[in-house]
Amino acid sequence: MTNHQTATVRVPATSANLGPGFDSLGVALDWVGTYTVTISDDNVPPPSGPIEQMTSSAARVLFQQAGVAIPTGITVQYEGDVPVGRGLGVSASARAAGLIAADALIDGGHTIEDLLPLAVQLEGHGDNIVPALLGGLRVVIKDDDNLVQIGLTPPDDLQLVMLIPEFSMPTEESRKRLPQNLTRNQVVHNIGRAALLVAALTEGNYELLGTATEDVLHQPARATLFPAMYPLLQAACDAGAHGAYLSGGGSTIAAFAAPDRADEIAGAMREVAAVHGLQVESRNCQMSTNGATLVRVD
Repeated sequence: MTNHQTATVRVPATSANLGPGFDSLGVALDWVGTYTVTISDDNVPPPSGPIEQMTSSAARVLFQQAGVAIPTGITVQYEGDVPVGRGLGVSASARAAGLIAADALIDGGHTIEDLLPLAVQLEGHGDNIVPALLGGLRVVIKDDDNLVQIGLTPPDDLQLVMLIPEFSMPTEESRKRLPQNLTRNQVVHNIGRAALLVAALTEGNYELLGTATEDVLHQPARATLFPAMYPLLQAACDAGAHGAYLSGGGSTIAAFAAPDRADEIAGAMREVAAVHGLQVESRNCQMSTNGATLVRVD
């Protein structure tokens, strides 16, 4: 008789960098994917989709770290519509799901906080995977080999209007274009704005977000892959967004907006996208305090 065990995990999409907070700032969204991981002693083909592959790979790492034999069969079922390669943290969500599911399946007893170091190691940086695991707005840094992070409750009177182009910008590829060196003025520019961004969101001083989302570290380089980026950012702000930025490595544009202005801002960005020949979708998201959740184990 075949032995099957299943764990189901819900994980939010995320938006990282928030403009100047490169590899250091990220926030969970109320846009959720559900991952069901099944282990068995059946010989089954490995997952073929990129989301399922990342989930399965993370689960295998957890099994190895725990000293547990890797199951013969690992299958992953993903339910959700968060697109890959659009700067919405899908790789982080998938890896978070794989770790949580695997730990539950072997009754490893780890808390989500226990899994953070391994999660960041797998992802390579923590700005997406920490809010995916813990929820909220997260400031994340590496101190030598130690992960240091703190969470802030995101404002509930502010939405993120997401404009999602049909083309992907794989993070690994876009990071190759980032500058190796910055001037002192550029460093001061981003440090000040990252600090201003956290303060403005914490204090509800949203009129500062236009300045606070400005970046000179990664967005100019990524605009070489995405010529419509700056016109779209400007369109959002002209339509009433408090500030706008490239979500993660792109290609999604995110704009901070009052809920009653969100649809108008989305429409303005769609119009500019059409002028540039882009096929896009839009979605209005809340920033969420909810992180990854183990739904059930069977």
